[in-house]
Amino acid sequence: MDLRSRYSTLFHSKRFQSKHFELKRSKSLQAIHRTFSLLLALSFGSVSLGACQPANQDTSSSKADTVAQRELSQEVYVWQRQWRDANQSALVESQSTFNGVRILALQAHPKPNGTDIWFEVRVNHEWLQADPRPKVAVIRLDGQLTRLNNREALQKILALIQDWQAKGTKLAGIEIDHDSASSKLAAYNAFLRELKSQLPHTLKLSITSLPAWLSSPAFPPLFDNIDELVLQIHSVSDPRLGLFDPAQGWQWVEQLSQLAKVPYLIALPSYGSAVYSTASGYRVESEVPMRMPSANTASSQHLARQELMADPQVLQSFVKKLHNFTDPKLKGMIWFRLPLEGDKRVWPLSTLIAVAKLQALAPQIELEILNTEPRLSPSEAPKTSLFQLVLVNKGNIAGELPGQLSLAAQACSGYDAQNGYQAKLTQGTLVWQLPQATSTERAAEPASSQFAPNLISAVELSPNGRRVIGWARCESLYLQGIYAP
Repeated sequence: MDLRSRYSTLFHSKRFQSKHFELKRSKSLQAIHRTFSLLLALSFGSVSLGACQPANQDTSSSKADTVAQRELSQEVYVWQRQWRDANQSALVESQSTFNGVRILALQAHPKPNGTDIWFEVRVNHEWLQADPRPKVAVIRLDGQLTRLNNREALQKILALIQDWQAKGTKLAGIEIDHDSASSKLAAYNAFLRELKSQLPHTLKLSITSLPAWLSSPAFPPLFDNIDELVLQIHSVSDPRLGLFDPAQGWQWVEQLSQLAKVPYLIALPSYGSAVYSTASGYRVESEVPMRMPSANTASSQHLARQELMADPQVLQSFVKKLHNFTDPKLKGMIWFRLPLEGDKRVWPLSTLIAVAKLQALAPQIELEILNTEPRLSPSEAPKTSLFQLVLVNKGNIAGELPGQLSLAAQACSGYDAQNGYQAKLTQGTLVWQLPQATSTERAAEPASSQFAPNLISAVELSPNGRRVIGWARCESLYLQGIYAP
């Protein structure tokens, strides 16, 4: 083949390849165009489909995320009749969470002969004055008072205000805590009208309200003589419902929102009570121990005692709901009560703060192995040491005791378990076991109990709680594992 033929063949070959490439590229572009058009159509179809979704589709979660929660006031009751050093530390530690304190200051009790007993709480004014938060003095008028001695009550209240002011404690207001019967609200309103007229104009007048009042025609007129109302939605009206029934409580909040003419707050529980079931009904023991029949009497055989405690997780859910409530008259919430160290019928302060701040709630149970031997020089120290085993809860809510603990032990000469646990040593491993089937504590809490589920459990460890579970004398002792029940 000559040179011209070669070039012609090569030219036609290249031309064919070029055409072939252009054809392939054209087909590829068409395919891409079709794919893009299909995706675009599907995209518009998806948008249209989403836009045509029924109105009852659940989009609340996404909407809730974009709606900012309301800033509600968080206050706390100081409800101790005898102040001690723990009051000061509790006041200081609570300042970062609660922006107001309401202090039990004066209390009236009825007597059978018709005269009233007045008790004034000896608060520490130095501690109160060091606290920068607004302070409200609470006057507790016992609900068992057959009548209000208006003149005496007014004198006592006005004298209290003057005394606090003279001592340098500035008050933002006073609160009357009177569990009046609904049938006596008109007479109570007359007392409030007279009190309001004699109060210094710088002080607001608050009252607590029982849910039973909300259905009384005498309730709305109370707003004409007060500046603020506190709705108490916690009590032990029926132990089967516990200290706090969130469904019923929310109904009361909504009912009040339709009636209120002044700002209001919701009083929430952070405490516990003992409930005795007797032949004649229920009796509640909260702050003051009750005189109950001794164990040897016939009447004591008909007593059933349970410890109720407000559930932190239930209350935290309720707080979240309040934050999203749209009534502008809702000012905030007040917690009953400020916990002191050693008070076993109230949440620890760490729990109360976590609930109020909507922080995560969880137990954190750990084992402390304490060497109880005195420190001696190496030459004097014995080969073995006496170890004490203590469970501690470093979390912010109660948690169940671990069902089993495993410890690596070396040269143990003795050991023993306590508080429901059993111990055994097998091949250098000490095991502490909490047998479920034989635990008398668990058996004492049947699932069919007539009381509410929010009981203080004997197999739970409260926040900051400590429980000794035994001892061991060994050369060395180390925790290998701690296991849930």
